Amino acid sequence: MESNLARWTMASIAVYFKAVANTISLAFFVEGVDEREPDTMRQEHAELRVSGPYVCELSHNYWRVHIDINVLLTDYMKMSTENAYDINRWGGVFLAAMTENIPVYRFGDGSNDDGSLVGCLTQRKGFSEPARLIHFGQVSREDRIRQAVVDGRFEIYLSI
Repeated sequence: MESNLARWTMASIAVYFKAVANTISLAFFVEGVDEREPDTMRQEHAELRVSGPYVCELSHNYWRVHIDINVLLTDYMKMSTENAYDINRWGGVFLAAMTENIPVYRFGDGSNDDGSLVGCLTQRKGFSEPARLIHFGQVSREDRIRQAVVDGRFEIYLSI
């Protein structure tokens, strides 16, 4: 098993979804990587969380790798109905992005990190809903914040 795979998948997923957030001019943070300063978190934003890789060697040096991706969307509710559907629009954009293949590159500055393509994450087979948008609504009575999450299950098969 390639020890850099977890880093390569995380970095590749972050780059992919940062580009998605840029298309809708939405601030983007990566959990565990970007600083969570109170001022920066008080803006409308998308926050990426990745679980995995979960690996299984199917045969000698042939691996099935599962990755779970969550993008938390945070919308500050205005005093009017102006932009009331922003979180739905953002969710639709991220949901569409989760239906595409996500390329995994050898990102980094190590000896094995040459930027070449490792393969592509595809929607995991066998799930009735490999990508979904879940709305949480207003998160508390006091805070005028609504949240939603775009959740996806992915897999890649590798000979490494």
